[in-house]
Amino acid sequence: MLLIRGGGLATAAAFGLTACVSPPRSDAGADAESCPVGFLGDAAASPELEVQALLADDTIATVHDGDSVAMLLPPQGGRVIFAGVRATNVDACALQLRGALRDPGTSAVMFDMRTINLTPTGDGWGASATSATSISEAIASFSNIPTCPNNWSSTDVYGNAYVLEVTIIDRGKRELTKTVQVTPECGQPENLAECLCICRAGYITGQACSDGGD
Repeated sequence: MLLIRGGGLATAAAFGLTACVSPPRSDAGADAESCPVGFLGDAAASPELEVQALLADDTIATVHDGDSVAMLLPPQGGRVIFAGVRATNVDACALQLRGALRDPGTSAVMFDMRTINLTPTGDGWGASATSATSISEAIASFSNIPTCPNNWSSTDVYGNAYVLEVTIIDRGKRELTKTVQVTPECGQPENLAECLCICRAGYITGQACSDGGD
């Protein structure tokens, strides 16, 4: 089954997605003219990347297989995973970033694409951001993967294993994808009841969450 929203068919085909529920495409507005950084690392070497994620305490963590990742409340509502990268051997300017969360049971995917400029970290690498003083300041340089309302996945999004996939493509068409298995969790205790409600399996958009997700 192929489910498409927000004109995502061409985008899905371009990245080889199968069963796909796509959100509206977003863009951080980054471009080469506003980016003085240039190339990071060795142009003769293959790209390298680490998957990173924004946490509820406004810190940034590298994500490994088996890690939990926070689902956070963005300005537009719902819940998202803010997925970013730390990369080298790539052009830091106008880098295409795609983050996707895949249901391993059905292969349904939620994803977000945007163009970003990497921030140098002083060691030949660059990152979506080197620090975050607030979620609102960091979201433009991270893929905002919409996970909830959960009208796409076969299970509760929280507490279950999903596949987090991050792809980068630079202006020279250097491309790399890294995939990690993660467990999404409701990352903000102050908004826990709503998160448990809208991220559960079978949630219907617009359904009241006064039950706290029970």
